Amino acid sequence: MRSPLRLCRILAALVLALAALVLAPVSSARADESGPTAAERVRGFQAAQVALAELNIPYAWGGGSFTGPTLGFCDGTNGYLPDGSCSADHTIGFDCSGLARYAWYQASGGFVALPHYSGAQSVQGRPITRRDELIPGDLLFFAEPGGPIHHVGLYLGDGAMVHAEHTGTLATVLHDVFHDPKWGPRLVAATRPEPSFAPPFAPPSAPVFAPPTGVAPGE
Repeated sequence: MRSPLRLCRILAALVLALAALVLAPVSSARADESGPTAAERVRGFQAAQVALAELNIPYAWGGGSFTGPTLGFCDGTNGYLPDGSCSADHTIGFDCSGLARYAWYQASGGFVALPHYSGAQSVQGRPITRRDELIPGDLLFFAEPGGPIHHVGLYLGDGAMVHAEHTGTLATVLHDVFHDPKWGPRLVAATRPEPSFAPPFAPPSAPVFAPPTGVAPGE
């Protein structure tokens, strides 16, 4: 069972981080040129908050648009429960990349418009190569050894991540992703989404394109 106290601590840490930015002098917005800017920290904080507001929303393969959870679908491989029944085509929710794109689109006012596929998301934004450089809102990507990226979650700080895991689950917080026996060894990349300079556009009501078929659940 997830610990409400642990989740409260994560939320408190996020609030304290944002408060520190608000109170910091403008001249110290980037004390280290290699570190995140104040604007990046604020955007990431907001993305994490948007994702956390979707806790307990069902996982739906192909689900999630720029405006919220959507009806998923089954593609012959994905979207099914262990008994073989299709769950996604009657479930309104998010898959992992759907949650990430929704959170970042909302947090950025439409200036970060990620594709609806974790592999494509992993090549957008600024790569983060060191664990101690991660900030809330950064995207964490996962793959099987030698395989393509198939899962994404939003970093919350303090080793925690919020994600939509797979069919039959709800959006949840993983409190120690780096040492988690399933996801820790599969963590292969991290990025920090960056806004485009084009003005926001009216989002479609459904994903721009579907993830490819024949890949592991969690895309």
